[in-house]
Amino acid sequence: MAWVRRLIEQTTLSQHQIAKKTGVKRTTISVWTKNYGWTRPPLAPRSPHTVPLWRAGPNLKLRLLTGRLVAIAERMVRELEESDDTNLDKLVQALQVVKMARTTAMGNKRRPFLVGRPQTGWQTLTQDEAIRAALREMHRRGVDIDRAPKEALDLVIDANLPVEEEHPALRERGKRR
Repeated sequence: MAWVRRLIEQTTLSQHQIAKKTGVKRTTISVWTKNYGWTRPPLAPRSPHTVPLWRAGPNLKLRLLTGRLVAIAERMVRELEESDDTNLDKLVQALQVVKMARTTAMGNKRRPFLVGRPQTGWQTLTQDEAIRAALREMHRRGVDIDRAPKEALDLVIDANLPVEEEHPALRERGKRR
């Protein structure tokens, strides 16, 4: 275990390479790293699920967004259950958030085909187009955007914005000047 810890904390080998070298299963190494709080060197490979949010890919952002939307919907339903009277506007808002969560959980499945040369959404969409596309997708799935809470809409918009090209951490590595 001490050898595995040294390799995890002091080398830039991937967990797969460490597993081959030590004979310990990769899943065991992953569990030890998590349970014992071992930290990786700055340039070591990382799991895509542990990267910071500003660097997260579209799949991780959608999964996190779905979790947040479900939490908002549960909170709104709990508030409705605890109140004495039924507020129809809040009920409609909660239903809209549930629809939004269902839509984001589907991810890129069952989206309509686009005509033209194949490109990823990140290549073609600017920030305003990304927001419009996200809201249009919500509308297609039956979400009434006018009745959805602003908090949930802000989460959807933030999760669908294109990645910043000028972020300092995304710069190409090269010779120092």
